[in-house]
Amino acid sequence: MITTQSMPYSHEDLVDELTQQQNIQLSATSTVKQRKLVQLGVASNRFYSHALIGGNSTMLIAIIGLLLCILVGYSYADSFSLWAQVASHIGLILFATAVKIGYVMRCVGLDGMGHLQL
Repeated sequence: MITTQSMPYSHEDLVDELTQQQNIQLSATSTVKQRKLVQLGVASNRFYSHALIGGNSTMLIAIIGLLLCILVGYSYADSFSLWAQVASHIGLILFATAVKIGYVMRCVGLDGMGHLQL
């Protein structure tokens, strides 16, 4: 006569228990991931707002510098020395570059905050 032993868990019971444990772990990790995403969203939104402010201020300072360099190098060139005129011409290149960098920073900030651009 063959006697069968009853095991405390059958295969189906073990599978059910493992899936329940995995579901509990997945739900716990998903809430942690959601919290991290919310925190990252706040940090990245702050980054984009700083990029927008930095881009606007960079463009403003660079445009003022461009206007001063144009005045020194062209409009009132007779009133300034040769070295000041050379410096103003070099400044034109540098300030024009700064305007472009500021514009790119502004575009990054606006794009990150969800604004549409043309």
